[in-house]
Amino acid sequence: MRRTALNTIKKYNMIEKGDVIITGISGGADSCALLHFLCSIKEHYNLSIYAVHINHGIRGEEADGDQRFVEEFCKSLNVPCKSVYYDIKKKAVEWGLGEEEAGRKARYDEFSKLAKEKKGKIAVAHNMNDQAETVIMRMCRGSGIKGIGGIAPVRENIIRPLIECPRNSIEKYCIKNNIDYRTDCTNEMDIYTRNKIRLNILPLMREVNENAIENIARTASIIYEEEEYLESLTEYNYEKCLISKNKGNVVIDINKIKEFHNVMIRRVLRRALRDIKKDIKDISYTHIESINDILMKGTGKKVNLPFGIVCETEYEKLKIYNENHTKSEGYSYILTPEQKIYIKEIGKYALLSLNQQKKNFGLFNVCTKVYDYDKINTDIYLRTRRAGDYITLKNGKKKVKDIFIDCKIPSKERDVFPVLSTDEKAISLVGLRDSVEFYITENTKKRVYFYIWEEKEL
Repeated sequence: MRRTALNTIKKYNMIEKGDVIITGISGGADSCALLHFLCSIKEHYNLSIYAVHINHGIRGEEADGDQRFVEEFCKSLNVPCKSVYYDIKKKAVEWGLGEEEAGRKARYDEFSKLAKEKKGKIAVAHNMNDQAETVIMRMCRGSGIKGIGGIAPVRENIIRPLIECPRNSIEKYCIKNNIDYRTDCTNEMDIYTRNKIRLNILPLMREVNENAIENIARTASIIYEEEEYLESLTEYNYEKCLISKNKGNVVIDINKIKEFHNVMIRRVLRRALRDIKKDIKDISYTHIESINDILMKGTGKKVNLPFGIVCETEYEKLKIYNENHTKSEGYSYILTPEQKIYIKEIGKYALLSLNQQKKNFGLFNVCTKVYDYDKINTDIYLRTRRAGDYITLKNGKKKVKDIFIDCKIPSKERDVFPVLSTDEKAISLVGLRDSVEFYITENTKKRVYFYIWEEKEL
């Protein structure tokens, strides 16, 4: 076990000299072996080691006995130990989780608290058998490639030095080093999913092939490495077809994403969804396929996903957004000459000026227009469209709504599109169409210049 764990640490660069390690310890063989092993390399790596034990409050006196054992075990190794009590049955109801999941949440919450306080890494004792059990469990649930890749050896600040060690080698390590440990009686009850797999399914698989556990774990390791590569390729392709993204909103170029193989399209779509919501485990294969389906059906198609996520096609764009972040009630700003104003709804600055046209803003995406100020006898506004708005063109009046349709302005953009107007008339659909009523003529005496730009400072 020791040799395998050291190779795993080096292979995945888990530990560096001077690290602080927060070790989860239940009192079982795996976690006791892990803590003992870490203490054996403490001097070489100059480690600071802390232990955390969670009493789940499920097994009464037996659980209390586990806590006392862990505290004595840590004391014998000169490792500071933090014990925390949770009523997991109560917490499971409060959190809306099963007892297994609630226990996991409680453990990692406490590990993370101490890791944050000590600025350390979290070491947990998952082993090769746990890896095989996890892969089978996820396959039964219909997981994709990432799930079948199993438990990651390293994930963020969590390390698993024993992930390539079979359980029997860990038990041998305990015997060789005179390490006592506790056995959880619930491990022998097939009332939990993982126990059913460990007690019933894996023994049958080992009858088919005595190396089944090792083979499953090896396959998971291969898949994990290939998944890492595919993730980097997905990131590259996502950036390639990404038009824009901000909080709660992603826009993808449909023509570019359609160039990819179906496998990559699905991966890119899932990557885009993670920019809307970090945890997308409830987004299924069927959901992804429904998005893929509307890519092929032209503009105006829409799919509603869990968490209030909406996907819709608008001309050559796929828009993915959270409904809660995109609702707009419109805006209206009075523009006072020579006073720039920030239009937060579109992230741009605007300015009216009665002076000579400014030529060197030193900004980007500047739109400059000039109008006949003699024909404007009211305040000037920058606002969103209103019912009945129209623009006077050379061939007559045209509704703003119809102009948006002709110019293929996506429906969501129409709700925040800036309209320059007087009290009653639209002067301009900014950057799109201007009303001929306010054009400069040879009789114009006073001019007003309108600027709109994206730089933060003038």
